[in-house]
Amino acid sequence: MGNVEQLPLGRHQNERVAVLLNANAKAVSEDLRRELENFVPAEDLFYSRSFEEARVIARTVLSRGYRTVLTGGGDGTFVGYVNCLFEEAVASSVRASVAGGTALRLAPRAEHALRLPRFGVLKLGTGNALACHAGASSNRVGVVEDILRTRSGECSVSMPLHLLSHEGKRAPFAGVGIDAAILNDYVGLRDRLKGSKLQFAGTGGLGYFCSVVGKTIPTALSQRGLPNVEIINLGASARRIGPDGKPLGRAVEHGEILYKGPCRLAAAGTVPCYGYGFKIFPHALRAPGKFQLRITAMSVAKILGNLRTIWKGGTPQTGMLDFHCEKVLIRFDREMPVQVGGDAEGYRREIVLEMAERPLELLDFNA
Repeated sequence: MGNVEQLPLGRHQNERVAVLLNANAKAVSEDLRRELENFVPAEDLFYSRSFEEARVIARTVLSRGYRTVLTGGGDGTFVGYVNCLFEEAVASSVRASVAGGTALRLAPRAEHALRLPRFGVLKLGTGNALACHAGASSNRVGVVEDILRTRSGECSVSMPLHLLSHEGKRAPFAGVGIDAAILNDYVGLRDRLKGSKLQFAGTGGLGYFCSVVGKTIPTALSQRGLPNVEIINLGASARRIGPDGKPLGRAVEHGEILYKGPCRLAAAGTVPCYGYGFKIFPHALRAPGKFQLRITAMSVAKILGNLRTIWKGGTPQTGMLDFHCEKVLIRFDREMPVQVGGDAEGYRREIVLEMAERPLELLDFNA
């Protein structure tokens, strides 16, 4: 991954801000569109319905030199635009180098600096993990205020946002196992009910509830035997951490096994939450430059019994292992569902998760 040069920050009145919205998101309604058109210049408002449209928008954003972009439509929208912007920045650098007669080969850790804007995340999606992390407002009036504050320069303080990388895709969290199964089941229910009278039951929080109760839990209960996993540290020294977030035992060195045995979930994150305030990675921010890896083989019944504690960021005394890692190989004995940044990535026997080279800058609406 190339080095990412953040544009200088500061207060600027009526700053040009690109507002990038997912036109498919339920919260991106016609009423919101009309309201935004009253105070956001038309050339700064962008709507996408597909990854291809997002890529074209990313190219426009970079060519115009926006210092700040706001994304709206959930974590998937943010992840999609971050990756489109990064890939377009890489492509632009290649084109510029070829035109200038410079031989530039972009390796996974190329030294060529890429200029990316800082990011803000509006609370217009379903899970809104990043929007919650950044303190974004939770209703339409608040969303409008967040945009106005950003454009006026009132909201100008940012914080570093470290990201994971999986096969070149950058995201704040990823998982293998039951979390990805929940996502797959939700998407399946949503697609089946789309266009029907019961469409409302397949979206948002209700959709997740129905899919978990109707599909994920019954499937897990009927499963014969847990999958087995081997997780190997491929990065710098990793450390196991206790329920209080403090290191336990000796460091696990490069090439050593972090864990080997039964596993229902192996998930990693650089921010504390999944969606809906589910604080699954309570210690993610304690070791900048590393992600929190959480592993569990707990039964469904035990997970449900401890769900309230886990949801609020607590850690059961038994049944969960947590580590701070830089890069790991996760290898299962069977095909497992995978999710990256809340997007289903199919089924794999093994994946590699690592820290992206440098953090982005994320607007802190609380500040």
